[in-house]
Amino acid sequence: MTEPESDARIRAALRALLPRSRPRPSEGDDQTRLDYLERDVREVRTRVNTLFFAVLAVALGELITKLVAA
Repeated sequence: MTEPESDARIRAALRALLPRSRPRPSEGDDQTRLDYLERDVREVRTRVNTLFFAVLAVALGELITKLVAA
């Protein structure tokens, strides 16, 4: 398998796993736009927290591995 071919397969797999984007609210409805932005902020916060805890778990795993190996 060539490199561009594998890149395309990875992109297709990620698109299949990622949630579909929500339609944007109309320009005139401020409350709907605010709700949309609040949902986006919650989603970003969740993703940042997940990334933080994943990095923390890897660091702890590395630390434990070094302590056990010593």
